[in-house]
Amino acid sequence: MSIPFAAAIPSTTATGDMLGQLSVALQELVDGGAWTNGQELEVKIAGTLKNDKFIVIKPVQEKINSIADPELKQKHSYQGEKQ
Repeated sequence: MSIPFAAAIPSTTATGDMLGQLSVALQELVDGGAWTNGQELEVKIAGTLKNDKFIVIKPVQEKINSIADPELKQKHSYQGEKQ
């Protein structure tokens, strides 16, 4: 499993250790069935303060376009904004 943001982080011993631990943790999630190997993941950094950041990793979900059923009929009259 590749981590796209890893290339942007300078390679230092501390960073290498951190990325190694992150890689092990992600592999444990794959082994535990949370994700499948090769599944596309979205990685974001969140938090409002400089020292209060966290990483959010979630699977990318396809957007589903739905088409309204033309057979459905409105049961109540629309009471939108009056101008």
